[in-house]
Amino acid sequence: MFRKTLILLVLFMLTIASGADAANSARAAATGQANHNANACTPAQGQSLIDQGQYEDAILVFTCLIDAQPTEVEGYRGRIEAEVLLGRYSDGVRDYQRVMAFVLPVHPDAEATIMAGYDARLAVEPDDVRALTGASFALWWFYHYASAIHMLNHLLDLRPNDVYGNLFRGSSRFLLGATKAKGAEDLERALTLAPQSAHVRFIVADAYTYGQPDLPRAFVEASLALAWGLDTPRVHAILAACYLSFGNLQAAAAEIRKHIELATTEYLPAASLSAGGSLELGLVPGRTYEIPIAVIVGETISIRTSSRDFKDTIMVLLAPDGTPVVGNDDFKAYYAGFDWVAASTGTYRLQVTSFESVSTGMFVVTRN
Repeated sequence: MFRKTLILLVLFMLTIASGADAANSARAAATGQANHNANACTPAQGQSLIDQGQYEDAILVFTCLIDAQPTEVEGYRGRIEAEVLLGRYSDGVRDYQRVMAFVLPVHPDAEATIMAGYDARLAVEPDDVRALTGASFALWWFYHYASAIHMLNHLLDLRPNDVYGNLFRGSSRFLLGATKAKGAEDLERALTLAPQSAHVRFIVADAYTYGQPDLPRAFVEASLALAWGLDTPRVHAILAACYLSFGNLQAAAAEIRKHIELATTEYLPAASLSAGGSLELGLVPGRTYEIPIAVIVGETISIRTSSRDFKDTIMVLLAPDGTPVVGNDDFKAYYAGFDWVAASTGTYRLQVTSFESVSTGMFVVTRN
């Protein structure tokens, strides 16, 4: 009995030791992997992965870089390039909005930095498809449509059936306001090449909303993008613009409210706003203000926004029961505003922020 007990005790101790060794080995491996990841979290490593066509891995590296340096441009630039090369155009747009929110306030020269990097790469290898893609997407984002078209022409000379090239040349032609027929041909070509892509549908909807307006067509494309998974602030803004053009104010307001919900990380109460009054409020990315608006039935609520620091605002008015009733984001130029007759007496709530809630600075809300 004693011998049997001793054997069992020895086996038990060996098991504990073995487990401890395994745990130590696992911790060592984890530590080594962590060190490896930390060492790999550099722009050079991320770009090397892009050059090897390992775009998903590149996104992981550039995301690591963004987490470590959230106000530096290179992490975003590299992640955007990888996203676009994967056909995830909406993701690239959202990341450029993050550049606007977090990088530009610290580095106003971020655009020049991005373009200088692409110019250097293309000077070495003018036919580098990846650099042409990233550079033309940057030009498109920063409103340099003629330059984007020139670069996209070269990309399409190299790859005539490139989905991205056709799609963004079409969008750039629309947004430039020239060669509408050729722009439409490019967009249709992209749809033929990738008919099931929510991201392609989104860019087509954007072009038919903000470039050469055809709101019924934009509505169809944005609805498909949403149904296929792109539940983003910008898709809801496009749908809101469509509903406004259709005269459906409540549906438009619901879409604007959804836009604001998706973009907001902080709701702040503000003082009530009476007729003839105004409020000056400070915005940071993610912040939305809620302003009480007391009215009586039949009264016209007339709201305007303006800013010396940024140019794009968005807002929605909620009824006393929380139902969105009216909203807007491009009432005058890019500033939100509306004139609406109250359907009931009570205290309404105005939710107001910048478009996609990315801006920093002061803005004014006025009730006429």
